Amino acid sequence: MTLQLKPAHKAIKDYYSETDRLSGIGAVSEGTVSPAFADLLRHCAAQVGWTLNEKVSVKRGKKTIIPDGIFYNEFNL
Repeated sequence: MTLQLKPAHKAIKDYYSETDRLSGIGAVSEGTVSPAFADLLRHCAAQVGWTLNEKVSVKRGKKTIIPDGIFYNEFNL
């Protein structure tokens, strides 16, 4: 499995287009651009048979963390 992604790829162009659009209106916070980044990650994940699951709570000892996203393979690992 090799990720096929080049700067001229549509998914990359879509990401930059959306972040440029958001930047043009002054919306450049992490929360604002995260949907565009998640779309790019979903595209990449699909190429290798993975699934992106966003904002999942994960217990680590007594702490709960909420990563931006977790990738799952075909075995849900």
